[in-house]
Amino acid sequence: MAVSQPTRERRLGGPIRVAWFIVLGMMLAAAAWSISGKLTGWGMDWRLALGLSLMFDLAGLICAEYARRAIDRGTPAGLARLAILGFVTVSGVLNWSHGRQVGGIVGGLGLASISGAVELLFELHRRDVRDEQRAARGLVAERMPHIPLLGWVMYPGRSWATLRGAVGARLDVLDPVQTARTTPVVERVEQAPVLPPQAPAPQLPPAQAQQPTPIIYRDPRCAAVRPLYDGGTRPGTAAMRDALIAAGHGRVGDSTIRGVIRAEVEEREPSLAAYPPALHATRTA
Repeated sequence: MAVSQPTRERRLGGPIRVAWFIVLGMMLAAAAWSISGKLTGWGMDWRLALGLSLMFDLAGLICAEYARRAIDRGTPAGLARLAILGFVTVSGVLNWSHGRQVGGIVGGLGLASISGAVELLFELHRRDVRDEQRAARGLVAERMPHIPLLGWVMYPGRSWATLRGAVGARLDVLDPVQTARTTPVVERVEQAPVLPPQAPAPQLPPAQAQQPTPIIYRDPRCAAVRPLYDGGTRPGTAAMRDALIAAGHGRVGDSTIRGVIRAEVEEREPSLAAYPPALHATRTA
């Protein structure tokens, strides 16, 4: 069964990536200078102080890389993010102390903000990677309806009812969370007994053979989604969207795909709703 392929990741432009690395390098250099200066003031050898200051920065970078890899795999990244927060907190405290020493409260705030800026830069990059992964898997939900301020002022009850109905419809069509790979169910097919040649099995005349009654859907787009169930699995949103586009129906919203089209297909054939969900990113030859 054909399943949609992940979309290509949209990377940052060349000038933006260069600026990103320049800003990050300057902030890390300033933080290393501040921490090493504070440790040197405590009597530590300058070489060891410089090495320890680099240790904080490089450890934060390593944890950030682990967090990014976890996002790529779709696994939790909480521990890596907590480690980043710990290194940034220690670095910020040392920068604050050194800044107070050389420039008072303003100097302390300025140097301490460097650590916070590094954490903010990492967090923005993490969220960008996460959103790209969700978009590639077809998990980006449609935007909620925008109700203008004038609507809230003139019709507060109607505006609240519209927003409440939109949230309720979104909850009704949410896909169940898939926490484990689903093992395909293999049914055992028993071989039919072979009749002797002198007694062939009786066959019904063509006129009496039972023919399946074709289903006439209220929404004709359901006919493009129904074949996706033939593989014995329940298709996901991305696979149904690709099937609709291939059938010439254009791009359809996720809520419509799940709450209207798939709902009607499974309403006509309730047994399809019990199929195991299709695996993500399954490639076909």
